[in-house]
Amino acid sequence: MTKSTPMTRAPAPDLGTDLIPKQRYTSKTFARLERERLWNRTWLLAGFERDIPAAGDYLTFEIGIESILVVRQRSGEIAAHYNVCMHRGNRLRDPGIGRAESFTCLFHGWRYGIDGRLEQAHDAESFSQGCPNDRLDLRPVHCESWGGFVWVNLNPDAEPLLDYLGVIPEHLDPYHFDEMSILNDYTIEMNCNWKTSLDAFNEAYHIAGTHPDTLPVNDDVNVPIDCYDRHTRMILKLAVASPRLAGHGHVNDMIRQGFLATAGIDPDAFDGGPDDVRPAIARAVREVQGPALGADFSDLNDAQLTDDFHYTIFPNVTLNIFGRSAWLFRHRPHPTDPNRMFFDFYNLLRAPSAGIPRALHSDHVGSDDLLLDPVGGGGELMAQDIYNLPRIQAGMNSAAFEGLHLSDQEIRIRHFHRTLEQYVERDDSDADAAGG
Repeated sequence: MTKSTPMTRAPAPDLGTDLIPKQRYTSKTFARLERERLWNRTWLLAGFERDIPAAGDYLTFEIGIESILVVRQRSGEIAAHYNVCMHRGNRLRDPGIGRAESFTCLFHGWRYGIDGRLEQAHDAESFSQGCPNDRLDLRPVHCESWGGFVWVNLNPDAEPLLDYLGVIPEHLDPYHFDEMSILNDYTIEMNCNWKTSLDAFNEAYHIAGTHPDTLPVNDDVNVPIDCYDRHTRMILKLAVASPRLAGHGHVNDMIRQGFLATAGIDPDAFDGGPDDVRPAIARAVREVQGPALGADFSDLNDAQLTDDFHYTIFPNVTLNIFGRSAWLFRHRPHPTDPNRMFFDFYNLLRAPSAGIPRALHSDHVGSDDLLLDPVGGGGELMAQDIYNLPRIQAGMNSAAFEGLHLSDQEIRIRHFHRTLEQYVERDDSDADAAGG
């Protein structure tokens, strides 16, 4: 039986008040250290199990200079290998999702099985050194699953996935991500460091400045923050006006139309006060929408059915979870330029009885395109964030800027950097590049 998500507060860590050096966001040397010591040593979300349901189904995962081929095996298990032919280094598959009986290199025709074994090398007799499988099979990558997600780790001595995730399964299992469908997803190539993007979603401090139009429906002031071993959480209370507004403590029109109506409650007939809104929404979701979606929300408390439970899974996954639905963001580094990155957005809905087909992936969409999809793609909310990120990155490169001067409201960013430091350990020759 699934346990409920823990709601107790984690002890507040003492992380100091030092500047976070800007070189961590702008330096090619620091990006190289991340590649060698972070991306090669952490568990990374590669994709969704539901995208590879049958033997031979595969997806690729691009992380920096590496490409990983994740394939459903005939046994039903999932295996991962480097997406590179061992003959001359050609990529076997372009980025994406597909199906194959085998993987044939389009350069010289070498063929590999879905298990990574070399099955055929053309004119093998012409290789005087031979073509031994133990040297020329595809190189394996550690691969495990949790929550309907596929994870990979490039470290040959990787710890088990569940040990790495720590508190995350206990916190997130009640949401049943394995029952969630992908309504749509897209990738944006942005002119900023991957951490610049990650930071934007690790605090609520920016809401008043970046998203003032949302203040009538969220409490951006009273935001519980929890820092765990590697990972963090904050809870943003929704369907209530910000204490910054004079209208705090009233059921305004945005709450009525944006939350009550969305939950199937007649906003004109609702006569409750502000303290009655969220329980009414949770009850409607649990008793009416849940059965209609084929979803049992009994593992979630009322707050989880109304509020934004935001988790960051170190190093590069952030989740806005709303009970019925979720946004999953994956922040990936550019292979060569620390001032660029790839932002992956997944819009998820828990509706196991709906038979929702897999949406087509949109690659490298522009932020302006989000405004054309105001619900499924995050719309204006995402466009507001993405507008700022290249400008933040440009400013970080200024001689006038030394580093991030963080408030207590941004402690998740400081916690992230403390965890990052544990991976990107510096010696004296690296200190200047790391800003130490």
